[in-house]
Amino acid sequence: MVLSAVGLNHKTAPLSLRERAAVSHERLGNVLRQVRDAGGLTEAVLLSTCNRCELYMVTESRRAAIAAFAAFAAVRGIHPDELTGTMMVVHDRAAALHVIRVASGLESMIVGEPQILGQVRRAHSEARRHGTAGPILSRLMQTAVGAGRRVRQATGLSQHAVSVPRAAAALTERGLGSLRGRSVVIVGAGEIAALAAKAFADRGGRIAAVCNRTVAAAELLAGPYGAAVFPLRALPEALQDAAVVVVALGGEGVVLPAALFDSPGHPLLIADLSVPRAVAADVATISGVRLFAVDDLGGAVTAAPAPADLATAEAMTTAAASGFLRWLASRAAAPLIAALTARAAQIAEQELRRAQPRLAGLNEGQREIVRRVVFSTMRKLLHAPVVRLREATADAPTLLSAASELFDINPDPDDGNGHE
Repeated sequence: MVLSAVGLNHKTAPLSLRERAAVSHERLGNVLRQVRDAGGLTEAVLLSTCNRCELYMVTESRRAAIAAFAAFAAVRGIHPDELTGTMMVVHDRAAALHVIRVASGLESMIVGEPQILGQVRRAHSEARRHGTAGPILSRLMQTAVGAGRRVRQATGLSQHAVSVPRAAAALTERGLGSLRGRSVVIVGAGEIAALAAKAFADRGGRIAAVCNRTVAAAELLAGPYGAAVFPLRALPEALQDAAVVVVALGGEGVVLPAALFDSPGHPLLIADLSVPRAVAADVATISGVRLFAVDDLGGAVTAAPAPADLATAEAMTTAAASGFLRWLASRAAAPLIAALTARAAQIAEQELRRAQPRLAGLNEGQREIVRRVVFSTMRKLLHAPVVRLREATADAPTLLSAASELFDINPDPDDGNGHE
């Protein structure tokens, strides 16, 4: 059994590739099942965000994990050659630590950004709902979410970090000099769109309009700002006096072609926070229009996390990973420990029966004392090996194999699966 984390993220792959791998919430279950059915994979969780598209897996081998992600990429229309040099691939201890660091915000483009914890929680929930998250990944994801919460409580990372929408507002303000009084159009009405509206309003922007596929959802977002509401097809009308357009649409690709923005007649700054990008790339060639996407946001954050907070977070995530690996090793060792204990008890019982003729002169109480001494000796002899087997982490497979050979035990792998 191999625990793996394989995928594309902002450190390894450009947005142009990540957006092709990105999976919408509506398609997540179908894609997970397709990957699982490709073979060699027993558990899977897919995390698809603006910064990463990663598969967390339990497979029969490291090769099977890489093959599973390649199968996923093929489902998304990505050729294997495009994955060369762009994939993050880590296994076992490194995989567990990576997942926990992701949930804690340490792997984010904006360190400590607040959305990732909820995204990890939802990814696990979806995998459970579609039957692809088993006991190992469920334990890992719960450990990761718990560690993420503790990091946020014990450090100032989340207090000083900014969300993607706030980073977009900061970058926009830098580009315009000031947002105060500027007319802002929000395209979309989901969670990111709502956060964007607040972020731009907090910096003095005037939320003038909300455009969305579903008008009812746009009305809910527009209400507190007194903004006008438009269906998506009427975007050109909403742009007449806009200085800024913030696009946060979930979907499978470009839905806003250049024709919608052609010749606005005044300077226009567009922040496309969607992954995949919803705004056509050639919009950037229109006179007077500036366009940026999520990968442009890293430069918007100038305040570095406090070294003490980072050190605390690193220590907490490492400890959480070690705890998970101890549990995993204990789970893997359970069948061998059960078989070893049963073998020792069987030998003790056989030796007691063989000794019965020599114990004939003892009364029942005395024979019970002999029995207790035999079994107490057995337990004390097994104590150190059992503890070592339960606490094994990185060297668990080698140690389990050696112990099985030394004690001449081939445990049933199905035994002890309830020890979680």
